[in-house]
Amino acid sequence: MQPEKTTKKRRRFKLPRVRFRFLVFWFLTIGMLAAFIVSQAGMYNELRAELNQVQAAIAREAAEVEQLYLQITFFDSDAYIEQLARERLGMVRPNEIVFRNIASEFIN
Repeated sequence: MQPEKTTKKRRRFKLPRVRFRFLVFWFLTIGMLAAFIVSQAGMYNELRAELNQVQAAIAREAAEVEQLYLQITFFDSDAYIEQLARERLGMVRPNEIVFRNIASEFIN
């Protein structure tokens, strides 16, 4: 006689439906949060680049303002007034000898 074969059925592992729904819910929630974080990171990078551009523009404008203040102080100085009097009005200081290039007057 042959020994009887025991026919044991292998049970497949089945998740209970409640546990399966719970896992699906958490995977979807984590996926949505990941998508939200990625979109926010992209927005953050765009805003950071815009902030850098604005800060660079502010620095350029501040340098221009500083240059304009330097010009204002130069225009208020005695040296500038003397330069204008010499160039535009042809004024000279007392006891100063002026040399003129008259050859250029004949060429034109």
